[in-house]
Amino acid sequence: MNKTYKKWTQTDIQFILDNQNMLDKDVAAKLSQITGQNISPSMVRRQRRKSGIAKKRGRPAKNTLTAN
Repeated sequence: MNKTYKKWTQTDIQFILDNQNMLDKDVAAKLSQITGQNISPSMVRRQRRKSGIAKKRGRPAKNTLTAN
């Protein structure tokens, strides 16, 4: 079972705030490399929501080309 509790530092939270356009799994992977701890995407998601950062809902719009 993975440990999901972590004592978050201000630097960790600031990293999440600065990279809010990245996917949660990418932020988690980068934070895991930086801190050396196992950080899951759900842990990042929880901190992002706690900080009041909302992501866009749903899937991104599909780019369609129209012929003129």
